[in-house]
This record gives sequence, structure tokens and C-alpha cells, in this order.
Amino acid sequence: MNKKILKIFLIWLGLLMLVGIASLSLSHYGAKTCNTKNQLPYYRWDSFWYTSIARHGYTFSTEKNSSIAFFPLYPLAIKATNFIVRLRDDRVSFGLNIMFSLLMAVYLYRLALFDHSKTVSRNVVAAVLFFPPAYFLLSGYPEALFVLLGVLSLYFGRKNKWLMAGIVSALLAITKPYGIFMMPTLLCLYAEMHDWDWRIFFKKFSWTPLLFPISTFSGFVAFNYFKFGNPLAFLATQQTWGRSLGSPLTALAMEAKFYLLDSNIFTGSNFPYVIYLSSLVFSIFALTLSWKNVKKSYLVFPVLLLTSAFLTGTLTSWDRYMLLGFPILIGPAIYFSKNKYLFWAYLSFSAFAMLVMASFFVRCFPVE
Repeated sequence: MNKKILKIFLIWLGLLMLVGIASLSLSHYGAKTCNTKNQLPYYRWDSFWYTSIARHGYTFSTEKNSSIAFFPLYPLAIKATNFIVRLRDDRVSFGLNIMFSLLMAVYLYRLALFDHSKTVSRNVVAAVLFFPPAYFLLSGYPEALFVLLGVLSLYFGRKNKWLMAGIVSALLAITKPYGIFMMPTLLCLYAEMHDWDWRIFFKKFSWTPLLFPISTFSGFVAFNYFKFGNPLAFLATQQTWGRSLGSPLTALAMEAKFYLLDSNIFTGSNFPYVIYLSSLVFSIFALTLSWKNVKKSYLVFPVLLLTSAFLTGTLTSWDRYMLLGFPILIGPAIYFSKNKYLFWAYLSFSAFAMLVMASFFVRCFPVE
């Protein structure tokens, strides 16, 4: 393992743990709905849903929140770990996410090395770890697992290990619904590595494992049907979580009203929209930089992911979607790496924002 990558990771982990522990002594916001009693700092909100699935299985309803909205790989990882070691749910998920995050950092560095110097590759890792919503990598959410599997999918693709890329991307497809977008991404990477000669698909068949995500995603659909009588139960329950297909322009118009009507936007309950709208603006900036500095095939993944999120009719969690679509963060890291002082300024601002948001999250302020 690269010692400098380990150092970056330990600094990131140490800062988040310090902020997390310190935040527990501060006043809570919305603690009644967050249910934080005796839980580790980053075990909040949807964390309880994932461990509930691991212990009790799925529920489905179109009238109230139900667990079928969440994909199964992360709960399965919790269940498997619980079978081996008997620990509290929050400790199990925390331990798993530390391991997933460390592996993600290691393989992201190796992925970046295919195209960039060691210094720039380390900067890419730092830019992802210290991206403002990166505290989610420690929470009881599947973000760390999702980003790890996304990185591994691209890494094995670059190594021409298409069978492994297909297997890992198949797992990604049952971690979050957006994982299915790695399939067209890898197919584009395959074509890109063959000089965009699409005829190669008819001459070689080493690409066929890249279709594996269809099998695992279809398996989850089949589970929905046999368990609840609705193959799309995971979609049918989304409206209870505030998500449904809608006009992106309508979403922007509706959320912009908070800036016009709420005079206390920076202190009121609508404060998260400051984060979401700022993230939307930054995503456009990041995509522009990435288009010039990152392999085009990589960007298929974040573009499809962010587009699908945009079509749900809300900007909620836009910053988190950018973390999931991690290739979009590579461009800014490369761009700012041209000047070490500029990069340190970018990283410092990003890290500060991450720690502030982490403190809010630990205290149950709804910044997710």
C-alpha cells in the first residue's frame, strides 16, 4: 500500500472522527426524528433502514416509507459480518465503511496512475476523500461500498480484466439503482480502449461479462415480484420518500422559491437547498473540467447518474450524487493540481466544508 495514500486516508478519518465526537457535545437539531441515542456519530437517518433490512428483511408500502426502496448488497454485507462477529449494528456498519473507504482510496490511486503522475493521482484521492459530502463514506450508508465498486469496475476495465469488471459492476447494480449505469460506461471504455472501433464487438466477445449487471438487477426485480407481487416495488415506494419522475425545470423553479420567499434561508429548515443548488452549479463546473481532462468513457457514469437524479424532480442530495459519480471529481483535481498552492486552497476549502457539514449531520441537521 502506498504510504502517502494511507497518510491521506488516516488524516481524513482522524478529522472526521474528531469532528464527530466533538459534535456529540453540541446541541442537536431534529434529534427526535434522527434517533441518535447511544449511536456512533455517523450512524444517522437511513442507517437504521439498512440494518433493519439486514435483521428483519424487506417491507413494502406505497402509503408510507418502506425498506424496499433500498438495494440489498449493503444490508447483505452487514448481515454477513454480523454472522461472523457479534457487534452492535452501528459498529458493524462503521467498521465496514472504514474498510471500504480505505480500499477505495487505494484503488482510486491505482486507477488514476493509468493516466497521471503519482502526485496528481494522490491529489485525485485527496479531492475525493475531502469532497464536502465525503463524510457519507463513514455513515451507515452504502456510499463507501458503491464508490469502491465503481472504482474497481473501471480499474479492472483498464487492466483488460473484463470478467472481473463484469462481476464487480454486477454487484454495483444491486448496491444502488444507479449502479446499472456502470454497464454502458464499461462498454464505452471497452470501445475507447479499442480506438472507438465498434466493430470490435463483433470480432471479440471478451466484453460479454459487462452485461452481468442485467442479471443481478433483474434478480432484484424478480425478488420484488415474488415477495410483493410488484416487480417494480422499489420504484413504486419512491414517492413516499419524496421522489418521482418530474420535470427538471419544475424542480429548479420549485426549489428556487426557497431563496425568494425564505428570508432565513441560511438558518431555517430550508438551509439544505443552499447546499443542493451550490452543488448543482459546481457539478456543471466539474463536468466541464472533467470533459477536458478525464477519459470520456468514465464520464458516461456520472452523466447518466446525475441526469436520472435530476429527473426525480428534486435537487435533494445532489452533493451526494456527485460523490457517487466520482469520475466527475477527477477533473477539478487535475485542473487545480497545475499549481500546488491553488490545489491546497481548493482542498482546504473543500475539507472545511466537509467538516462543517459532517458536524451538522452528526447533530441531525437535515443536510443529506
